[in-house]
Amino acid sequence: MNLVFDVGNTECKFGVFNGGEVELSGRVDEADLNSLAKELHHFSIKRCLISAVAEVPAGIFALIGEAPVLMLDENTPVPIRNDYKTPRSLGRDRLANACAAAWLFPGLPVLSIDAGTCLKFDFVDAQGAYLGGAISPGLRMRYKALHEGTAALPLLEPAVEFPLIGQDTASSIHSGVLNGMISEVEGICQQYKTKFADLQIIVTGGDHRFLLNRLKSSIFAAPSLTLQGLNVILEFQPI
Repeated sequence: MNLVFDVGNTECKFGVFNGGEVELSGRVDEADLNSLAKELHHFSIKRCLISAVAEVPAGIFALIGEAPVLMLDENTPVPIRNDYKTPRSLGRDRLANACAAAWLFPGLPVLSIDAGTCLKFDFVDAQGAYLGGAISPGLRMRYKALHEGTAALPLLEPAVEFPLIGQDTASSIHSGVLNGMISEVEGICQQYKTKFADLQIIVTGGDHRFLLNRLKSSIFAAPSLTLQGLNVILEFQPI
């Protein structure tokens, strides 16, 4: 069994994998570590990979026990060719998403879309080379920017239903943010489709359902794409 952790600035995600199949996954904070330790007793963890953009809670290392631990960095071997010009600055979640995308659709061009705090696009070509992508503000960041960058606009939560033509301030914000994000993603997908035949599109991240239900493009939902990618990277290691 493999154990992977994705330690972010605000939360820590984990996954237990048996080969390519996820057996257990979720989110934890310091208060949850004791409960997670009890759950992990049901699995024989052979090795662990940690991807961290923040300090790793000490309790995580206590969970792992005697299993060898690998910390993901720019020098970690990966099963794709990384053609990003500044690999040290490449977000580890983006690299993991790219590895998972190539694993899910070998021999095909794949665009992964991570709708989280930021909206991230990452592309792997048919030869298994990661070429890069794009980063723009995520859904809630767009609302926050309108509120904090102006004197009068309120801070709103994303709406379930929203018009094309806003008829008051709130509906105008919803229309601009939500229709704008949908149009951005659809437009970028169409540009990739024009350049790359047989393009596969994967969507993940906390707001993936918002996109999944509204895009015209045919897309594959993979809520645990980043964890899957970390497991793919761990499987590629000699340990």
